[in-house]
Amino acid sequence: ADFEQTMNVMAQVTGATGDQMAAMQQQAIDLGASTVFSAGEAADAMLELGKAGLVPEQIMGAIGGTMDLAAAGNLDLAQAATIASNAMNAFQLPASEVTDIANMLAAAANASSADVTDLAAGMQMAGAVFASNGQSIQDLNAGLAILANNGIAGSDAGTSLKTMLMRLAAPTGEAADVMADLGIQVFNADGSMRGFADIVGSLESATGGLSDQQRTMALNTIFGADAIRAASILAESGADGFADMQKAVTKE
Repeated sequence: ADFEQTMNVMAQVTGATGDQMAAMQQQAIDLGASTVFSAGEAADAMLELGKAGLVPEQIMGAIGGTMDLAAAGNLDLAQAATIASNAMNAFQLPASEVTDIANMLAAAANASSADVTDLAAGMQMAGAVFASNGQSIQDLNAGLAILANNGIAGSDAGTSLKTMLMRLAAPTGEAADVMADLGIQVFNADGSMRGFADIVGSLESATGGLSDQQRTMALNTIFGADAIRAASILAESGADGFADMQKAVTKE
């Protein structure tokens, strides 16, 4: 009865035709028979994807990646679908990329000490700021994974990264002076923000020759007490460390 109810709601949410509903129902039943998840769990996840704006064909294509995410994060399927679709919406990505997003989150969890719920909480805090400044979801997840490996995870990591990016985008007068003195480049000539990996590389090169005291004073002036944590860890990781995590997150 619950399965039928979920399918009825999905028909209303997605506007699927009879043939499309029959195909999705059969896929859910098949997944229930061939995976560790039940047909009802598969249907619940498909409904969450539909609520996020996916059309029937996209739902059927995305359910596999959602299952991988649920397995990687030890989540139920509906929760995994919600996490993937929230990430998609935060960065205003097309629904066709849900599978890639799910795979990326699973890869980030496998490549770091963060679990999927840590990454989801971090993205909830920092996603909007990263997206509004032209940064990619891949770079945010790489940053969250690096911070998790250094003892800062979940919403705490997301808040630190969010504040770090906000400080870079609109520095105070004193912070702007320190950034100029160190040669930290945040924006391109056309006014767009540089990629986060490039900014991390600029932080690394700008602070590499400083003493511990000079580095701490400079970073504290630029980033403040909270964001200095993310900035210090990422500067220490450097361009190469960030690139390595990018590759692990995107499986390149």
